[in-house]
Amino acid sequence: MNRPPLARDRNFLVFWGTQTFSVLGDSFSVIAFPLLMLEATGSLVQMGLLTAVMAAGSLLMGLVGGVIVDRFDRRRLLIACDVARLLLFAAVPVCWAIEPQVWLLFAVAAVASVFGQLFQITYITAVPNIVGRDRVAEANSRLQATASLANIGGPALAGLVAAALGVTAAIAIDAATFGISALGLLAVRLTRTAPAASDRMGLGRDLRTGFVTGARFLWGHPVLRALTVFLTITTFVTLGMTDVIIYQVRYGLGQGENVVGYVMAAAGVGTCVAAVMSAWLRRKLGFGVLWLGAMTLCGVSAAVLALSQDVLVIGAAVLGFWFGLMLAAVSSMSLRQMVTPDALLGRVTAAFWTIHHSLAPLGAAALTAAADRFGASRPLLAVAVIYLGVVAVAFLTPIRGRNPEDVPVPPAR
Repeated sequence: MNRPPLARDRNFLVFWGTQTFSVLGDSFSVIAFPLLMLEATGSLVQMGLLTAVMAAGSLLMGLVGGVIVDRFDRRRLLIACDVARLLLFAAVPVCWAIEPQVWLLFAVAAVASVFGQLFQITYITAVPNIVGRDRVAEANSRLQATASLANIGGPALAGLVAAALGVTAAIAIDAATFGISALGLLAVRLTRTAPAASDRMGLGRDLRTGFVTGARFLWGHPVLRALTVFLTITTFVTLGMTDVIIYQVRYGLGQGENVVGYVMAAAGVGTCVAAVMSAWLRRKLGFGVLWLGAMTLCGVSAAVLALSQDVLVIGAAVLGFWFGLMLAAVSSMSLRQMVTPDALLGRVTAAFWTIHHSLAPLGAAALTAAADRFGASRPLLAVAVIYLGVVAVAFLTPIRGRNPEDVPVPPAR
């Protein structure tokens, strides 16, 4: 079957454009929700709890989301998740205009994270259905590159909007982007046929066993098994990084909200450059060298963050950390999409995310609590040690191979 290049594939271009715009809005909430909580309570611990609540909601959906994605129409699921998040996020500025309610932030964060996780699982599984399995790496590079580009301007713009119009205005903008994403998805076609109603018989049983099915596949593949273990460890100390950096810049260094936005925009620069280079680096270096090098860069960057008090150096370290994080993430995601059968991709994706995010809520709370008590330096130095330790151990596993997609795949069950 002859297909146009991705640059001229209308179906992919529509999907690419709407999701890039949605990510621009998402980058607003990454800054706006912690700032709004900090504005309302003045507590770093409360910021960490909010992040932990969001992670916990994602974790709960991860237990059952894979079965839902494999059993239902993926395009409709994407649209439904966008509409739900539009309504949830819009409730925050409306309520804040009447009377601020801190409990609402926790409620919206919890429920929106459930729909957000379902969207992300569906999004990952939909990419091969849109572009074909043979073009997954190229599509991921383009999607992640422009998403990262949106993250460059998004945090800085969010800081400016928050300073000029208030933090809730940034959240309102994010809500609007979900509506635009839903409209765009109406025009996207997936090659995967929606499962028939008869295929959904026994859904209740599969909701209970779907996670086990996905986890079994991960455990049976030596490279995916190792990646899952190591990413579980590093995600434990990564989720709270944004909160700690925001706190350090805002209060530790006494900088304004606009500077917070600029520093976090450096993360967008790092992820954008990494996404653009990921496919090329994968071809040149192979999977093992790329992944191990990316994780090493994360460890070194975290050490610089721990030891520096200079805003420019911190910005450079943030760029380096998220550059390495994106390289590792894109290579891991593409590998999982390439080796997993489509009928299992939802369950495998959900199991992977659920397992490697399982300790993240506790990690976010612990990291921010440690930073609140001891300052940011010691917790960030611990992050550096953990990343570098993971690299040392991972070098002894099949991760170091050049082409792990050639490793025999366990039979689907």
